[in-house]
Amino acid sequence: MARADDGAGRPGLPRPTPRALGGSTDPARRVRPVDWSAGAGRPAAEPGSPAGAEPGRGDGAAALPARSPAAKRPRTRARTVELPRPVPAPPVGAVHSLSAADPRPLPRPLRIEDEDIRTVGVHGLSAEQIVQTVADPEDAWTADAGASDHFLRAEAVVQVRRSDNAVIGLFSTRYALSVRPAEYEPALDIAEEAAGPSARGGRGTRHPTSRRELLGRMEAEGFVVTPGATHGRVSHPDHPGLVLPFASTPSDRRFTRHAVAQIRRVFGIDLRR
Repeated sequence: MARADDGAGRPGLPRPTPRALGGSTDPARRVRPVDWSAGAGRPAAEPGSPAGAEPGRGDGAAALPARSPAAKRPRTRARTVELPRPVPAPPVGAVHSLSAADPRPLPRPLRIEDEDIRTVGVHGLSAEQIVQTVADPEDAWTADAGASDHFLRAEAVVQVRRSDNAVIGLFSTRYALSVRPAEYEPALDIAEEAAGPSARGGRGTRHPTSRRELLGRMEAEGFVVTPGATHGRVSHPDHPGLVLPFASTPSDRRFTRHAVAQIRRVFGIDLRR
């Protein structure tokens, strides 16, 4: 048998002669072409292969038994069992709670902090103007899927977040009406519902029916009423900076309900019994 030269003058591996290769099978003939017509299971058997032989194996490879379609089982996802768990106690500073038995009162005083307020189209609104807009709006609507409320008065609109009764937006009336969605929930008494149910709640909860009864409840809650020619001023020592106008000679028969709603919006104190 002749030895091949690797080109560098050194003898390499022996080159097989045609006589030595006689009777062997060309390796290229053992390569099986891809059968694209086969399904997701085993590829189709090669033509002429014995029954039960596995395609792709050499002539001397042992054949594996073919799996029946019944042996293929679909994968099933493990079932998740929901265990009853008690509702954890809310954190001290939490705004919302999932527990219906949470004894904390829901109404909160109006909070006005400049760093939380986004302003568009208005400048120089005083805190008293903001309070007046929220307390006695000409129009009101809810937005953000009930997360906040908008109160319109004259040329200003105040956006109040329901969760903590904080002012988060001051807008010009023109801008606020231009971005108001086509479908919205209009209500002038929106904040009364947004502040939560009555702190005393239950059957028998009612508004004061006269100005004298209203003043008596306000005095019992610690309010200070400063009289005026046409409108007095309502303040509370626990909430400095919040001042609410108060009609000295009210003419509307719903004055007491209106005043209770205003006090609830601004001071977060419920005068209903």
